[in-house]
Amino acid sequence: MLSQPDMNALLHAMRTQIATLTLQLAELQTNPPVANPSVEKKFNKKVKIIADPGAFEGDRAQFAEWWIKLQIWVKANWDVFADNFEVATAVLSRLKGPVAGQYAQVRLQECYTTGVWPTWEDLKKEIKKYFKPQAERDWARQQIRSFKQGNMRTDDYVTKFLALSIQGGLGNEHAVELLERNSRSTCKIRGTRTCP
Repeated sequence: MLSQPDMNALLHAMRTQIATLTLQLAELQTNPPVANPSVEKKFNKKVKIIADPGAFEGDRAQFAEWWIKLQIWVKANWDVFADNFEVATAVLSRLKGPVAGQYAQVRLQECYTTGVWPTWEDLKKEIKKYFKPQAERDWARQQIRSFKQGNMRTDDYVTKFLALSIQGGLGNEHAVELLERNSRSTCKIRGTRTCP
């Protein structure tokens, strides 16, 4: 068990370390590190092929679209990243807003302090865990159960239906069954006996 003077010394050391880290973070925010020109040149060339997905502002409804674009962008630019540090900073720097930005700031500080940067696979799991809507799959399944064509063009209807079935994680057989059921319901509403 630590004595009172030892405990005070430990607390003082922790306060000093927090102050030092806060100053380092402020310095990094005002004077970001300069990228290696050869990496930057190669990086910019690749971005023209696959557009930068931009920032995720924390709107969970937009997460799925941003997330797939980011993963494709990382894969397309994989040869540009030298190590876990570059991948992690490229990804975490795209998290903005009060929640996602705070998460990124804390995570970057933690990585910087420890000197340990997550692998791309670990970072993918971590980000999905924190930002992917928990009810996304259930929401998509609910939407698809009641999804009707109405006045929508057939190709638009099928495209949206397929997107919902993928988002809902439905197997092909189940998706086709629901599509047929929804199409029959649409035909009944229109008063025809068979589907066109």
